[in-house]
Amino acid sequence: MAYAQNPYSNWNTDSSSGGSPSILGALPYTNSSYPLPPGDLLTFTFTSLNPNILNCTVLGPNNRAYFAISTDATMPGCTARGLLQKQKISHWLRLSPDRSHRVIEIRGARYMWGPQEQYISLWTSGSNMRDRRCLARISKTYNIVSLEMAAEAMQLGLLEACVITTVLLQCGRNID
Repeated sequence: MAYAQNPYSNWNTDSSSGGSPSILGALPYTNSSYPLPPGDLLTFTFTSLNPNILNCTVLGPNNRAYFAISTDATMPGCTARGLLQKQKISHWLRLSPDRSHRVIEIRGARYMWGPQEQYISLWTSGSNMRDRRCLARISKTYNIVSLEMAAEAMQLGLLEACVITTVLLQCGRNID
């Protein structure tokens, strides 16, 4: 077998060396820019879209229902008891001046939502990129929306804010 066709060639290689995904994703791919291993993530899936994510059920670990999302179209805005007083979405989830990310303040701390590969990722806010940590990511494949959160994000009490943000960013409506 030629070296270029060796499906194991990416194993135990330095992730900065490049490399490409393994065949059909069946083997490890060491070049992921997402800093958390899948075992450290809690996954929440938005299901029963009726007719869309603005009215749905959020399932968490063990397929347990964590939230029921319902939208009253006659009263636009966003509110969450103990987290967010009713306000315009664009004030809570502010678009940066360069339009590259959104800034959000949760429980007195500032975070950033921005695109990363096929995800929208939540990062701690820091002036230096090396100081930032990825805490959560949103993905959508076909009609399945998922929110993956690091244990640290859960400990910081970010679950509700991340669920609300997922709905807002995936609803297909202009939020500005």
